[in-house]
Amino acid sequence: MLIIAAMATRENEFEPKLGRIRQERTSSLRGVRTAVRQRARVGRARKSGYASKTGIKAHFRKGSAGKTRPVSASSRRVVVKARFVLHGGGKGAPLRAHVSYLAREGGKARAEPGLDRAVDYLQREETPHARLSFYDGQGQDLDGKAITAGWADDSRHFRMIISAEDGEALGDLKPMIREVMADLELKLGTKLEWIAVDHWDTDNPHSHVLVRGKRSDGQDLFIPSRIISQGIREKAQEVVTRVLGPRLEADIARDRWREIGEARVTELDRQLVRSQDVSGHVVVHRPDLIARLEQLEAWGLAERGGQGWKLAPELFQSLRAMESHAEVERAVSGHLSEGQRLHVLAAEPNERIEGVLVHLGPSGDLDDNVLAVIETTRGELRYGRFEKQADLVELDGALPGALVAFAPNVPEVRPSDRAIAEIADRTGGLYSAEHHLIETPSVSRGLVHANIRRLEAMRRMSLVSLTQDGAFIVGHGHLKRAMMYEDRIARRYPLLATVSSYWSLEEQVHAIGPTRLDRVLAGEAASPEGTSAFARQHAAALQQRRLFLIEQGWLGQGEQVLSRDALRRMAETELRNLAQELSEEIGKPVLSVRLNSLSGVYARRIDLAQGRVALIVGERQASLVPWRPALEGFAGREVIGELRAQGMSWQLQRGRGLGISLPPVG
Repeated sequence: MLIIAAMATRENEFEPKLGRIRQERTSSLRGVRTAVRQRARVGRARKSGYASKTGIKAHFRKGSAGKTRPVSASSRRVVVKARFVLHGGGKGAPLRAHVSYLAREGGKARAEPGLDRAVDYLQREETPHARLSFYDGQGQDLDGKAITAGWADDSRHFRMIISAEDGEALGDLKPMIREVMADLELKLGTKLEWIAVDHWDTDNPHSHVLVRGKRSDGQDLFIPSRIISQGIREKAQEVVTRVLGPRLEADIARDRWREIGEARVTELDRQLVRSQDVSGHVVVHRPDLIARLEQLEAWGLAERGGQGWKLAPELFQSLRAMESHAEVERAVSGHLSEGQRLHVLAAEPNERIEGVLVHLGPSGDLDDNVLAVIETTRGELRYGRFEKQADLVELDGALPGALVAFAPNVPEVRPSDRAIAEIADRTGGLYSAEHHLIETPSVSRGLVHANIRRLEAMRRMSLVSLTQDGAFIVGHGHLKRAMMYEDRIARRYPLLATVSSYWSLEEQVHAIGPTRLDRVLAGEAASPEGTSAFARQHAAALQQRRLFLIEQGWLGQGEQVLSRDALRRMAETELRNLAQELSEEIGKPVLSVRLNSLSGVYARRIDLAQGRVALIVGERQASLVPWRPALEGFAGREVIGELRAQGMSWQLQRGRGLGISLPPVG
């Protein structure tokens, strides 16, 4: 069984120049292989005490592989999923997020709020220092983030999932993965830089493998599609079959009958679809196929009649939807208390809902998409899948207990669209940096670059075009085309995610800085209504927060509303305390006041009670500024910020980057 995603259409695009691995092969290694082949002719190797001493099965001992055996019906089954991921303008941001998700089985002790819940982009590590369980060909307990940080400037990386159906019986999966990856190196003729992590949180234990998109000689790595479609899977099946022995006829029959009740697309379903006659009827006599048809009938996906069975027109799509929903329920089951039963429903794209984060994890094991589940004020579990980069970085780092909102993506014309249209009306329908600077000499170059980036995105949808001189042909109906662009984006990303607070209700109660609870006390946000568990927890936390504010002198005994001045002073206190702590750490002054302009390296993001802030480190001093999702594309790089009417406008330091800017943000 194989799933391949995002592979190129021309096979020769993946063809490497095959050759010998660029590593010296010693005569002793050849001697070991020769000895193993000789022993294989005599018969099965004698059982030794190696496994009892090391925990690794003797089948995996170095040199035990021999030649790959042909895959047959009795071979143990292995699923291999693979895809490559191109690195875009955000460099390694998706890779960092994916490594974080893969490490979810590592140390999960909840970090204390503040500096302990930060991401340092200069050290390329996330605090607290969870003990990661990544491994490679030689070592284990490796820091996946530190290793993959050096991959950020590559053009691509590869992702694989290798899942043996009998993974539970294998025990330790590392020897199998190492043997499969060593075989892949032989096939590609190059040493590979890879890391893997094993997950045991599903019915079938499986391994995630990340492969750097570079060969040992520094050239881009290409993997032939036939190696992915056959080579990796066949080698994995050969290894598992060698260790556990071939499947018996009883095992094969048992697996076939087990598929009957599974809510997913199975081989039985494919056989049924192939069995349809010209009129679309299915007539079968095998007991397992008949049993599967009866199960599909119970789900409303098949109907029996006088001429045979009729399958639902969208059988596969319906089964995949059922499988997807079952995955969501499994994801949240571990977060519910014993005996707790809540319905899991998809978030509606036409209403805004807010709740406490219950689960955050990959939506697809190979994708950057994330699945977020919240418990709403109505006592429902609502989930959304997100793949837009802004949503991914907004949710990145959010822990269960954070307050998260799902909102519809409403198309609307942006201020940049109006600025572009205004310039185009003066220039005969054209727009370029030169046109804008001539018409409005005082305009910020950062805003101009942001407009150009906006037009580039529209050009990729064929909504605008370029002249030979590089100017955009905008025309006089630009606002209408801008709305068409927004409509298409909203259809692709119907739901948006925002984090109201990265701190849980419990953490907010005794926070020094202003919290989401304080916004409710100040009348700036609504308190959840109803009798759900979340509503009750929120009401209790709100009362405790009120008492704490009275003790601290921020709220008078008889006052019912927290003043805006109190919110401002609380925010200043929290930033001032953080700035002092950071100053002692980095050895230079850290400013917590907003400046008209600043430059430096975007070094760190930190989750505070008042929200997420960014640390910009300059040569002589550093500054704390409001964080925004688009900054993640510049992690660890030098930026320039200028204060504009709508907030800070960011761009890469000229001569040190691509000159791409970020539009203003408040």
